[in-house]
Amino acid sequence: MGGSRLAGSGWVGGRGSTTLKAHASSQHARRVLGIDPGTTVTGWGLVSSDGHALARVTSGQLRLRGERATKLEAIFACVTELCAEYRPDAVSLEQSFVGDNIQTALRLGEARGAVMVASARSGVAVYEYTPASIKMAVAGSGRADKVQMAAMVARLLGLPLELRSDEADALGAAICHINTSRFDAQTAGAPAIGRRAGPPAGRARSSRWR
Repeated sequence: MGGSRLAGSGWVGGRGSTTLKAHASSQHARRVLGIDPGTTVTGWGLVSSDGHALARVTSGQLRLRGERATKLEAIFACVTELCAEYRPDAVSLEQSFVGDNIQTALRLGEARGAVMVASARSGVAVYEYTPASIKMAVAGSGRADKVQMAAMVARLLGLPLELRSDEADALGAAICHINTSRFDAQTAGAPAIGRRAGPPAGRARSSRWR
């Protein structure tokens, strides 16, 4: 990924591996792009699955600068470019929630909106998971903290390096969708990853069904 369109928006080069890319391009592989939208930093991570093993294809983060509209444009451009280059089967992100700071929640909602629009324009279905669901799918506990999540993401993907928080959260969202889809497909005949159908109730919601 050249990153030429994003260089002026604080693009931080993605980390990937030719070995992982070769793994992800196999006939039975599935790819999910996890996004951790933020108003200062947006993390992203692409995870592939061959039905059994998980592997990171690439990941990174986008540092956002400038006015609010400029930041949202940068997020939109980042997701659009990632979808065009890596052609994920689905985009996975954390559901938003309203905390004590209403303004922060509104800004985060705008960032998530930029991700959803970019994904929809790219023809990729978007799935949302609660924070507790992502933590449970990755760390086995809905109350896992960021340190535990980053450690488990690295372990599941076989990564020796220390992951940045936003990057780990994005990879965790991707892992959650892959694991949830795999489990549902085995137990309830749920749609395959990336199909334009509403996921089972209580697990995830596709933006196309809202």
